[in-house]
Amino acid sequence: MSVRGQIFTSAIAISAALVCTPAAAQSEQRRGYQLEAQDLGSALRAVGRTSNSEIFFETEIVDGKRAPALKGQYTPREAVEALIQGTNLVILERRGAIIIRERFPASQAAVNDSSGQSEIIVTGSRIRGGPATSPITSISRRDAERAGQTDLGQVIRDLPQNFSGGQNPTIAPTGQGSFSNVSGSSTLNLRGLGPDASLTLLNGHRVAFDAISQGIDISAIPLAAIERVDVITDGASALYGSDAVAGVANIILRRSFDRLFTSARIGAATEGGAFAQQYSAVGGPSWNGGSVMLAGDFSRTGEIKGRQRSYTSNLLPDSTVLPGQKQLSIVLAGRQEISDRSVFEIDGHFTHRTTARCISPTSAAVSISCYRQGSVVASGVDSWSVSPAFRFSLPSGWNLNILGTYSQSNNTISNLTYAGGLETMRVLPNYDNSLRSGEAGAEGPIFGLPGGDARLAIGAGYRSNRLRVDSRRIVGGVEAPIDVFRESREVLFGYGEVSLPLISETNAVAFASKLQVNGAIRIEDHRGIDRVTTPKLGLIYAPINGLELKANWGRSFKVPTLFQTGQTTNAQLVPGFIFNPAPANANPVLLVFGGNGNLQPERATTLSLSSSIEPAGLPGLRIDLGYFRIRYKNRVAEPISPVTSALLQVFGDFVALNPSATDVLSSVDGLTGTFANFTGAPFDPGAVAAIVNDQLQNISLQSAEGFDGSVSFLHDLGDDRTLSFKGALSYLDSSRRITTALPSMPQAGLIFQPPHWRGRMSASWEEANFVLSASGSFVGGTKDNRFQPSARVQSFVTFDTVATFRSARASGPLSGTNLTIAIQNLFNEKPSLIRTVDPAAFRYDSINHSPFGRVISLTLSKAW
Repeated sequence: MSVRGQIFTSAIAISAALVCTPAAAQSEQRRGYQLEAQDLGSALRAVGRTSNSEIFFETEIVDGKRAPALKGQYTPREAVEALIQGTNLVILERRGAIIIRERFPASQAAVNDSSGQSEIIVTGSRIRGGPATSPITSISRRDAERAGQTDLGQVIRDLPQNFSGGQNPTIAPTGQGSFSNVSGSSTLNLRGLGPDASLTLLNGHRVAFDAISQGIDISAIPLAAIERVDVITDGASALYGSDAVAGVANIILRRSFDRLFTSARIGAATEGGAFAQQYSAVGGPSWNGGSVMLAGDFSRTGEIKGRQRSYTSNLLPDSTVLPGQKQLSIVLAGRQEISDRSVFEIDGHFTHRTTARCISPTSAAVSISCYRQGSVVASGVDSWSVSPAFRFSLPSGWNLNILGTYSQSNNTISNLTYAGGLETMRVLPNYDNSLRSGEAGAEGPIFGLPGGDARLAIGAGYRSNRLRVDSRRIVGGVEAPIDVFRESREVLFGYGEVSLPLISETNAVAFASKLQVNGAIRIEDHRGIDRVTTPKLGLIYAPINGLELKANWGRSFKVPTLFQTGQTTNAQLVPGFIFNPAPANANPVLLVFGGNGNLQPERATTLSLSSSIEPAGLPGLRIDLGYFRIRYKNRVAEPISPVTSALLQVFGDFVALNPSATDVLSSVDGLTGTFANFTGAPFDPGAVAAIVNDQLQNISLQSAEGFDGSVSFLHDLGDDRTLSFKGALSYLDSSRRITTALPSMPQAGLIFQPPHWRGRMSASWEEANFVLSASGSFVGGTKDNRFQPSARVQSFVTFDTVATFRSARASGPLSGTNLTIAIQNLFNEKPSLIRTVDPAAFRYDSINHSPFGRVISLTLSKAW
């Protein structure tokens, strides 16, 4: 039997055996609780985790409410009733789930921001109600709105653990470092390991990649459609498979919304440009046993031009600093109960985006249009996904999930080059990605332990990714292909995860109120690449109530991207004297470069240690501290970069000296792309001094380590007034070695690379009809070592403020109406100037610093 068949057979056999295992305890049983007084939402989630119960509630109706201490033995319903006592909340029970709703219609202070029913969904574990052992940062829609953030791209760019390099619209149109972006997308790039090493999920589903970097465009999902984003800052391939080396972001959608909420926003930068309009609506009916949430968002943002910023005055006045773009996004999330034990769910999204930019190689000293001297680049992206799911409640407390997804992302680009007012060249790249996947998984209790039920999740599935690249060049009316290929990959996988609660509140002893061990393993067979097994072990230990320690060790991996294995292989015959040192006979050198169909998976070993402190004497305060370490090997890279300075160091592995004519002809005949002769002399296979293999190889070694810290505080001041504070700080040290023969080079703290330090803090004051929020972001300074002597690029610090006024009217046209005024970069902080040789180059680090400047926006919203 094949390996893929073994994966499926083993998963099905174990699932069948375990489904028949009787549960040691049912959720109706009383369990012990030792919860301190805290905010109501956290207390309800703690009850859900401890009792393995499904608890649904609207985030808005519990915000600002305090829960009393809960100590003793309770059933899940009794525990929830004790927590909500004295509030206007009531309990409904439906098919074993606990639903919390308001006794009376929502107050005008809350009607504007219903999140819909929120199931206790844990990112970072496939165990229902199981606590994740990896560090997780949760960012709610409400957090984003109070910070003045208008899309998920902004949200992740402000996350201290994330790096803006990769694909993000703030990157200079000409590109900087090794980064560029023409599609206007925003991708996650945790720890600066690349957008292809951070996985983004939509309600737990994978969607199609964007363009060629194997990143996922997180900005395709409008903010109005989400409940929150959970970000795992730890390796998670044992749970989610390839690409989850640095972590995972899971976008949690609103599941139901039984009214209509609309908003309109306008804004602009005070220095000019970036005029923005955004219109959104979210709503949907709910009925007995079902609901649909439909959200739509349309936004248009104007470009920022060279003449509109002092630090880009060297550019042509009409050249693009930040491209304008238009985007339409639609998201649907539906749920229908089929029977008492089965539910059908469906999630879907559609996004259409267009963007354009003007790029000129000419400085402002010559004031001409891009249509006379330069390039005009326009791109269009259409992406969509549909993900149906069937969920079944099985005997003995088990459940079965059958999931599927089909998704596509098509990126069409037009690059027109002009000289003297005439079009000299037209380049037309097209990148078409698609994904198909299916998965079946079961989860439930297997036996009893002193601290509760041991639980197991197991499953198997299939995934297929496809990339079609069609890049062509038209010069003088003659069309020629640049890169044209189709690449696809099929994956079969199986996984298992176990949770062992050894000690809990029910059997706590001195210096041990909780002890839980989690383990996971995943096997993925990537057809034509390799079969990879990734384990993960996690531990949660609480010596006392209010202090929790976590440790995680695991292995993660990333398969080479379809572009890396599928792109053409090319060769150039170049003069030998360009190398240092030059070949002794001064004969030409054959340089082979491009894709490599024999690439293997990149592999990483990850370790994280974290602690959470919630002092009993300071209710509402939480402090998190964590350390991480990633050892990443077999990274795909070009071995000789640049070829003019590294030839001697890599002779042994990547350079064949004095090859035979047969070897040279074999290398040329094996090309999938083009061969070009730049020597000025006829090609003589017998007179080649060396063959230099600069194809992509599994050679690079990278390490990253550092620490994260965060603090949050929520205090109820009474009389419908609350005060909240959040702060986060991250430190990163990273280095990379291209080959074993070359020294390790720093990857953090340098220009166009992640800074060592990033941080963010926010504070919010709320009373009945008014909310005032303030936030600040810190991007640490970097070193510009491109020229000697090295120079310092200063840190970038910005402050934002947001004020929301709520109508106090209980009825009439103004009821449910909000007015929000937001000012981002309040003090108009400007990027630090950097050194350039090219007079038409960007004079700031667009990878780390935003060119927006101060932006003022006004939002009017209404709940109908």
